[in-house]
Amino acid sequence: MKLKQPVHLIVGLLSALPVSESVAALPPGSRLSFRVLSARTEAAPPFAAVDFIYGPKEQVGGPGQGARHHGQWWQLEIRTNTEAATTPLCMVRGLTFTDPLAGREKLQFARYQLRIPETGEALEYVDIHSSAALLPPRVDFEKHFIPSPAEASHWQGGAPETCAFLGHVLSLHHISHDAAWTAWSDVKRLELDREALVGTGRNFKDVEGRRLPQSAQSRDYTYTNFSAAAYRTMIEAGMNLFTVAPEQEQWVRAEPVFYLRTPAGTPPLHYPADLYRANYLGAAMFIDEPASILIWDKHVAGVLTHFPDAAALIEKRTRAAFESEAPYYSRYSLERLLSGQGVNFGDMRLAQAELPVWETFYDTAFYEMKGGGSGIVHEGRYQLSEFDDLVARFTGEKRRHTVREMLQWHYAFLRGGTRPFGKFWGTAIYGQCDPAIAPEAFAAAYDMGARYFWFWTSDHGHHVPWPEQLALAHTLKQYSRQHPRPSICAPKQKVDKVIAIPNGYFAAFANPQWLHCLDKEGKSEESQKYHRLMGRAIKAVEECFRRGEEFDITVDDGRPIKGYRRVVKRSEKE
Repeated sequence: MKLKQPVHLIVGLLSALPVSESVAALPPGSRLSFRVLSARTEAAPPFAAVDFIYGPKEQVGGPGQGARHHGQWWQLEIRTNTEAATTPLCMVRGLTFTDPLAGREKLQFARYQLRIPETGEALEYVDIHSSAALLPPRVDFEKHFIPSPAEASHWQGGAPETCAFLGHVLSLHHISHDAAWTAWSDVKRLELDREALVGTGRNFKDVEGRRLPQSAQSRDYTYTNFSAAAYRTMIEAGMNLFTVAPEQEQWVRAEPVFYLRTPAGTPPLHYPADLYRANYLGAAMFIDEPASILIWDKHVAGVLTHFPDAAALIEKRTRAAFESEAPYYSRYSLERLLSGQGVNFGDMRLAQAELPVWETFYDTAFYEMKGGGSGIVHEGRYQLSEFDDLVARFTGEKRRHTVREMLQWHYAFLRGGTRPFGKFWGTAIYGQCDPAIAPEAFAAAYDMGARYFWFWTSDHGHHVPWPEQLALAHTLKQYSRQHPRPSICAPKQKVDKVIAIPNGYFAAFANPQWLHCLDKEGKSEESQKYHRLMGRAIKAVEECFRRGEEFDITVDDGRPIKGYRRVVKRSEKE
């Protein structure tokens, strides 16, 4: 029996067509077989055939989930050749509220499933907070990775004759109506937490399992690659983000965790099948320290003269790195690496959605987020006595702060720098961080809305021993269960106060000479401006501490400052 399409969908389909054509609703069991036309001259497409199959309709929603709506199941099959008997590279299933081949409305996924015949995996990806479908984190995923009618397409038997898909063109070859549809009984449900990404940037751990003294001389650790058992241990502790070597991927890809890897190696990354995995983030984990690298750049020393020089340069360097095609630290890293292996992307740009900046100088957060990246992760080397000494340099009096106050100072820059751009922030514990402070660093970051909770592995004193990483991850796991917070993807709640500093300036306790525009004696005009601004910023922060107010620190670049009950502007000219 032919099922009726919802009226709004029929109207949408008809409005997309030439007046002389009409579209009949395609019933469940309809299979549209397409052939692939390469968008690049004299270059074969990366696959030869694509089938689109209509499945059953299903009621979605109900008690506790809002009104019930009609959903449409469909299946996408990608093959290396045009033989129907050829095993697909992958099979993608979606339950959506609109027909992807209608091409008029944004898809809303209720379910998202993936089967990869080569590995025998059948997976369903779910957001653990909302129970909604979790889609692969590719920029414009629905536009590129799901077929859609070409603007000039005509229609045949209710189906578009021409579609766009993964940068190429699909040409309708055949329509049949006898495709069998069976629910995947072996599907594994992966409930993923994208709001708290906990992990390390390496695929190995130390052998020692304890801290090595670094005072007398710098000592490095002995490292060994993670095993299958090690990954199980980390996942149980609460880690859910891993950078893996190709041979380690098998231990994480079908688990409720996110992972990163480069395409080369054994086994290689399979295009496009592996890019349909919702827990595969890409090739690069982060952009490496745009501000920190400025310190030793010989082309800057002696030339950078003013504060705004540094601010503008950091913004542009972040953007240049983020938008580049470098094999690492770029949103196009994976595209470049796969292109080097011969993948034909047609006119599609493969862009990575999740790529934060990993940075020492937390006060540059606003300028780096203005330049690019999905967020910022601070290199946390938190030491309370050092913080008290740095504050005293500007106030002239020694006051003992609490650990939470010290952390609030750092995180105020991170949250205040990301909030104007709708981005995320977090902290990474380093070996130089006081071990007694590290658990509180994670707890405070969690309470203030952080997304990234990382550790640094490798390189002498920077290294955090693996047992400490496990303990911190477990502590955060327990803390988050006991202190549930609102979704960090929801509209932001108002914060009591924001302290805004002038555009082009910084307000950090780190050695200001890194800016290359301040003199050692602090007598230059730029140095005097910096000290005046720091004094006024610290005074405003100390007032927040006394009042028990929650606060951020941001930059006043002329745009409306929203999301705060009170805006306090500080200047070096007051």
